Amino acid sequence: MTKILIDAGMSQKGWSRIGTFCKCPQLYAYQRILGLEMIPADALTRGTMGHVLLAHQHAIWGAEEGGVWVDEDYHEDPSVFLAPEDAVVEWCDQNGGGHEHLDRMIGTFNNYMAYYPERPGRSIAVEVPVSAILGYVDGAWGLWVESKAGSGVTPKGKPIEVTPLDVPGHDDHGKPVQLTRRLDLVVEDRLGRTYVWDHKNQARVQPNRSVDAYAIDGGFAAFRIMGRQLYENFGGVTLNLLQTTEPFKAARPSVPPTPHRDNHFAELLWQYEHKLAELEISGLDPWKWPKVQHETACYGRYGPCSGIKLCFYGERGLDILNRRG
Repeated sequence: MTKILIDAGMSQKGWSRIGTFCKCPQLYAYQRILGLEMIPADALTRGTMGHVLLAHQHAIWGAEEGGVWVDEDYHEDPSVFLAPEDAVVEWCDQNGGGHEHLDRMIGTFNNYMAYYPERPGRSIAVEVPVSAILGYVDGAWGLWVESKAGSGVTPKGKPIEVTPLDVPGHDDHGKPVQLTRRLDLVVEDRLGRTYVWDHKNQARVQPNRSVDAYAIDGGFAAFRIMGRQLYENFGGVTLNLLQTTEPFKAARPSVPPTPHRDNHFAELLWQYEHKLAELEISGLDPWKWPKVQHETACYGRYGPCSGIKLCFYGERGLDILNRRG
């Protein structure tokens, strides 16, 4: 029997796409229009490897505990999944890279398992894709989870009256405004409350500094909105933080709610998507898209924005970017 390797990749129309545009339209143009690699490939690779290890551990636990949703399938037999360490090696083999990070990421995983030896609850879903669209359900406008991508029906069987993108001339004009997310893990605790977990592999874990930063991120608003629609006894969102360097640390803080922003998140998404679509058909030179030009945005707590030299020097900055890579 060929065992399952779980897909732990990014979702197709996830928050990272529109979130980058919200952060800075120029950074979006660098990444998405000009196709420049702004994030170090090693960091992306290690992050995916960490997700693969955790996905397989929780999928096996979930199957042992009575059944688990993985991607879009339900499994009750833990033997169908590769063991975590075998899975991450297979991922590296299939993707043709990452082998140089195996010791570091397997070590991180093993330290994490020693740090948290107890199961956190019942794992009921692992790496499950979720699609939501803007529209009306029972007369209420908002962002609504679809039972399956493109179905136009909620998980409770109610039809969604779609509010499509309204930018004539754009390829997506008249199509649904969609936001997708991949739920890393869904856990049910002993009281029957359901939590969405998001795994973060970090060089340094500082939970007290992380929670508010993640709370304001739109991706976590989407998690809460989706979670409330998917699970009747939804408890909130949990960060699962793993430090990938010595001395190893881990933490599982709850993400604080942001009710004011969540209440008009759908309106914000509508505005962002239209502004982006209008820019995309404007014919504006991608090197001259709107720039944030603010010191705390362009030089934040993790250092300079990856596109800062491109904003300094334009195309000449590519030489600097390539030398850094």
